[in-house]
Amino acid sequence: MSTSIDRREFLSALGLGALANGPSSGSGAEPVEGGGGMRLWINDGLAAAKGKPWRKIHLDFHNSQHQPKIGEKFDAGEFGDRLLAGNVNAVVVFAKDMHGYFYYPSKYGPVHPGLSFDLLGEQVKACRERKIQVLAYYCTTWDHHMANAHPEWLLIRRDGSNYLPKKGQTPGWTALCPANEDFVRTMCDHATEFLSRYELDGTFFDMSEPKDAECFCPECLRQLKARGADPKDAAAQRAHKHELHLALLKRLHAASKAARPGCQVDFNNIGLSRVSDRVPYLDNVDVEALPTGGWGYWYFPLQGRYNRAFGVTTYGMTGRFNTAWADFGGLKLPQQLDAELGSIIGLGCRCDVGDQMPPTCRLDPAVYHVIGKSFGRIKQLEPYLEGAAPVAEAAMLIGSEPLRLLKDESLYGIAKLMIESRLQFDVMEPEGAWERYGLVVIPDGLRVGPDIAGRLSKFIEGGGAVIACHEGGLLAGEEKSWLEPVGLTYGGMSPFKPAYMIPEENFTGEIPKYEYALYEGASQWRIGGPARMVARLGEPLFQRSAEHFTSHRQSPFDHATDYAAVAVSGRVGLFGFPLGGSYFSQGYWVYREAFRHVLDAVLPSRVVWTDAPLSTEVSVTRQARGEGRPERWLVHVINFSATRGTPKHPVLHEDPIPLADVTIQLRAPAKFSVSRAIVAGKTLPVRAVAGGGAEVTVPRVPIHEIVSFEVG
Repeated sequence: MSTSIDRREFLSALGLGALANGPSSGSGAEPVEGGGGMRLWINDGLAAAKGKPWRKIHLDFHNSQHQPKIGEKFDAGEFGDRLLAGNVNAVVVFAKDMHGYFYYPSKYGPVHPGLSFDLLGEQVKACRERKIQVLAYYCTTWDHHMANAHPEWLLIRRDGSNYLPKKGQTPGWTALCPANEDFVRTMCDHATEFLSRYELDGTFFDMSEPKDAECFCPECLRQLKARGADPKDAAAQRAHKHELHLALLKRLHAASKAARPGCQVDFNNIGLSRVSDRVPYLDNVDVEALPTGGWGYWYFPLQGRYNRAFGVTTYGMTGRFNTAWADFGGLKLPQQLDAELGSIIGLGCRCDVGDQMPPTCRLDPAVYHVIGKSFGRIKQLEPYLEGAAPVAEAAMLIGSEPLRLLKDESLYGIAKLMIESRLQFDVMEPEGAWERYGLVVIPDGLRVGPDIAGRLSKFIEGGGAVIACHEGGLLAGEEKSWLEPVGLTYGGMSPFKPAYMIPEENFTGEIPKYEYALYEGASQWRIGGPARMVARLGEPLFQRSAEHFTSHRQSPFDHATDYAAVAVSGRVGLFGFPLGGSYFSQGYWVYREAFRHVLDAVLPSRVVWTDAPLSTEVSVTRQARGEGRPERWLVHVINFSATRGTPKHPVLHEDPIPLADVTIQLRAPAKFSVSRAIVAGKTLPVRAVAGGGAEVTVPRVPIHEIVSFEVG
């Protein structure tokens, strides 16, 4: 006989109860100390950013020579009015596209041959009349015209080839190299022309990063040899391309500011590490992240938390498309955008929706009906968004190699685990100020250098908590752990894949003891001193191969070892397997429950708890008292209720199942006199929580709710 239990009963059986004492509030100028050793970071640098629009459209507009007419249905009044109907208060329109065509009468040219009037000028005028902020788009290292006209500017690959299309190929990124001074000067001249000619609020530069982390064009070879570097050395090439990228940003930023003092200069920040190097030239950070267009639903939650940590206004750019850019005929439903935009604003970031104007230059009424519905919702919520600073209690460290794309599945997996555990976290470079948080999580493949290891040891000695995953417990360049002082010693990589995990402590509830597969393999860790074994490493009899095999898949469990698969030592947790990559690839529930068990051991006090389902994203911001409002702590609850996907398309959020009677506990050392469900417009009874903080029950969350806790 089987017994049916609901999800909450199952989680209760796994030991997932209410949290202990909670953290404190503060200004964000210093880490905020709270009960149980908790520290919060409240980034008031973002709260201070005023006047930046919350509802921006990125109006893509790339047209090749095969489009014979441009703008035949354009009407400036209709264009502006449609943006207003879509509740838009900022838009990016085009000065020059990736084909190399200008959309105003440029003295540099070429102007698109199908255009007979000043499209950019008319768009700017229409926006100015309606008080809509307007920026001009300019494509940099992707320009078909310049690639053909100036082959000396092309990026050259190691094999001597370039990115010009071969016969029969559709052109892609033509990849020009900013080592060429004439090319950089030409781009600066272009920016100077349109910024000085039109009353623009700013400009948006696209594709500024190198297509490759190396280039063998004549100018790159000359520069590398002049500094005594070997052009065949990949590290020397990467360092050089990084320098070229920074130099290009600096030049374009300076030229833009000189042409129009006080204008905003934005660059498409498409997921590269080392934002710390670029931030002096970023007036905003724009994160291109179309979840159904190939980026997925875990890309922006990682990137948004990384970029916002620098205190620069961050925009999350999704799209109205069913798939990705230039998906003419693709259109999301408003509820899909509501979920995506809810996740963006919950992180203290601002909204950007990608559209693509057809060659007729008539904005589609259906598109702006959908956008208008979602942006109308954002407009109503802005009093609870403006001046709201993200609250973070933890940091996830990432590698900071120049020009590295942060699209690592292990990072996504760790982010997924932290979000599902309701942790409020930022993403930080190892050189960043992560000591201001209460917890640092080191992902699977990030080995740390001696300087960072020393900082981590002092952090732990000072009461900070650390969770290290797999190689995150190792020193860079060595087969040795920096965790030996706390009783955790590295013994090498397990020769078995999969290996097995045998719980020694209960994090699987009522399920009898079982050997759980570690599908992505494991590392071997010996424990001693103050450390304790949470789960033991198990092995099969042999590694499956042509010489040794049995049954359909992996070799079965055979024996337990003396190594730990999971261990805890004071405020240090260790996972002896690639936790993030394994969880992202397999979604195995036992990895999540092991993470939560270790998290409870090293960081028992956390800022928010909820019994909402795992699919729900919960984030916390804080508005300081001022401008006629009380101090407010705001808990965003985003109901990612998905329809069933297929291997051919991502999950979609078209028919959300509303959440009912969701409990939210907020731990802060303030007396909350009033709580409101802002979207629903309902006052919620506030219940005190033992040890400090408050609890409410939200009757209904269709897609996105903001629960406001007001200080009396």
